[in-house]
Amino acid sequence: MPRSVPVSDLMISQGEWPQLRAKTQIRNAIRILRILTEERKLARGHSTPLVLDDDYNLLGLIRLTDLLRAVRHLCGNEESCELGKAVSPVSELVIPFPGSVKPDDSILVALDIMTNHSVSLVPVIKDGKLKGIIKLSDIFNTVASLLFDEDEPEESSWIYEFLH
Repeated sequence: MPRSVPVSDLMISQGEWPQLRAKTQIRNAIRILRILTEERKLARGHSTPLVLDDDYNLLGLIRLTDLLRAVRHLCGNEESCELGKAVSPVSELVIPFPGSVKPDDSILVALDIMTNHSVSLVPVIKDGKLKGIIKLSDIFNTVASLLFDEDEPEESSWIYEFLH
């Protein structure tokens, strides 16, 4: 396993990840995320917004399903929704992260948090501030490539042929 790969090699910078302030109303959060989705296409699977307080401290994340659940009762049918009534702050939907890592930690530290808590994102914190996010899929791809490269390089070519 890759003990020497630091989290900083795989983390996605905090500026590349969608973020909301805790007091943002749910209706505005949905609008903001829609704009981000259309403009940036939320590259690399960055669709789970982070929630920060006014001092930019990370409070947690919000699942898109929870945002939609919060407004579902406002949609009587598919044609009309009264999203203007969705004025609760997103802070009511925040799910705290079960742990965090530092940029110089091994990716195995992040993997332990992910596997122990069944999560796929872990925040990267330095000096108490959010620096980025590390994703399970990026750790998986790194471990898989190291396993193929180290053990049996011919295996990766066989799998490539099999899949194509």
